[in-house]
Amino acid sequence: MAVESNEDRARIVADIRSIVQDVRDLPTLPTIAIEVRRLVDDPSTNISDMVGVVDRDVALTGRILRIANSAYYGIPRKVDNLKMAMVILGVREMVNLVTSVSVLRMIQDQTVNKGFDIREFWIHSATCAELAVSLYKGLRLTMPTSAYIAGLLHDIGKLILNQQFPEYHEACLNYAAEHKVRIVSAEINVLGVDHGHIGGWLTKRWNIPEEITEAISRHHIRPSDSPKNGLPTIIDWADRLFYVMKSRDRAETIDVLNSNEHWREWLGDNFAATEKIVGVLFEGWERSHEMI
Repeated sequence: MAVESNEDRARIVADIRSIVQDVRDLPTLPTIAIEVRRLVDDPSTNISDMVGVVDRDVALTGRILRIANSAYYGIPRKVDNLKMAMVILGVREMVNLVTSVSVLRMIQDQTVNKGFDIREFWIHSATCAELAVSLYKGLRLTMPTSAYIAGLLHDIGKLILNQQFPEYHEACLNYAAEHKVRIVSAEINVLGVDHGHIGGWLTKRWNIPEEITEAISRHHIRPSDSPKNGLPTIIDWADRLFYVMKSRDRAETIDVLNSNEHWREWLGDNFAATEKIVGVLFEGWERSHEMI
């Protein structure tokens, strides 16, 4: 597929946006994931309210209890009910766990076309969610409750491209390989829009909070005056760090980041803490892979 002009790209963008906003058979975020997110932001919510929502899904409850009793958390005594799990793990961790399991089930149900590894997509998504949380911890920044789900869903636009627009998706992959550029650059050159904005159109349709939708939309391409430590930037760095850490140990990762001008510029005064930050990042990496 060849894209010849800006007019072609504008037509493609309009076509993609129209389908994402209107087509009924697109993936839908599980209702339980939406409800628990709403409850956690409501100061009047108590543990029983959240347990009542999750308990309605027997299969989800079973998965959560299995994970709660796994080596992932290392709880010394058996957790045999959701209320106990929530008390021991904390509300935020439980919400992240419910969201992860719900989104995983949604992703597993999707049919994908050539050129898309659904397992690798899930590994990347789950790991980036943990890396985003770890960045906030490592940099000692106040973490929004939306950080985890923004990391989990940041690449959902790639899934949509593959499912609904396989010709466009393949053209982007071919362009990236031929020109040796990142996939986001290929998408902009071929389509005129990147997977972040496509994902943002979908999450807006899901009525996901604006903060999350913006982080997904802008995790690669954002205005120059965007906040230095805003959620879109954190998600962008979580995404980059996944590929830095994927085939390296801690020492190698530290060496790579110490020589990375963008990392140095972003961290500024915190650059000297790179080694400590990488330690926190690998804790998040290990946590995500234990769950996976």
